[in-house]
Amino acid sequence: RGAYHFFIATKDGRQQALNFIKNVPITTGDLPPVLDVEQRYGANPDQVRVQIKVWLDIVEEYYHVRPIIYTYLDFYDKNLKGYFDDYPLWVAHYLQPHQPRINRDWTFWQHSEGGRVNGIASKVDFNVFNGDSISFNSILVP
Repeated sequence: RGAYHFFIATKDGRQQALNFIKNVPITTGDLPPVLDVEQRYGANPDQVRVQIKVWLDIVEEYYHVRPIIYTYLDFYDKNLKGYFDDYPLWVAHYLQPHQPRINRDWTFWQHSEGGRVNGIASKVDFNVFNGDSISFNSILVP
């Protein structure tokens, strides 16, 4: 289980981080906080990266765990490539047969948004963890 924050690039990263902290309790065994960054909303890439870094720093300091960055491949290539490489990456890249086409380490790969799960009427996202159960447990909040 875990929580993510959908990042609004034109809003203050500090205020977004404080809102996340106010509303999200995290306990042992949870996934680290996830920052979902998918749109610039007219901000330039440098402005977006500054506010992302503010959010990441505040959230990491508060929870004492490194957040995960979630984004899709095209957004990553155009706005984040070469930045935040020391953060775990959850990359959405659909219709690939074996792994996402990305030239950096990734932790999770969202490979489909059309999955079916018994008991859930609508389609769901399908994700893959890049590792085994031991490495999965090592990323969870201690």
